[in-house]
Amino acid sequence: MTDLPQPAPTPPLGPDEPVPAVVVPVEVVVIDAIVPDLTPAEVVAAAVLAVPGVVRLHGGRFGELGTYLPGRRVTGVRIDDEGTEVHVVVSDLAPVPDTAARVQRAVSAIAPMPVRVHVEDIDTIV
Repeated sequence: MTDLPQPAPTPPLGPDEPVPAVVVPVEVVVIDAIVPDLTPAEVVAAAVLAVPGVVRLHGGRFGELGTYLPGRRVTGVRIDDEGTEVHVVVSDLAPVPDTAARVQRAVSAIAPMPVRVHVEDIDTIV
């Protein structure tokens, strides 16, 4: 084993000295600034697809789950008076409940409540 260098000890703070703050860099992406004409369903879809462990959105057995827009469709996302519904396919490389919880948190920050996440399938890598 190799010995790792130890950090230099920091001197104790005096009673009147402020505690130094720790700054953690955070990356924030504002989707509206990139593509200003996105609908709420498209914003939710982008947020869901950005969650680690999500493979794709799922349109249901017969393709009925989605939001219909003029000239296009957002598969797997429904937003209505009862809240937001998201249908996903997740990877088997991450625990399914953890991925579903991450999706729920991501969507809750931007869409009407309650948010219901349905894991429709698990994608396995052979």
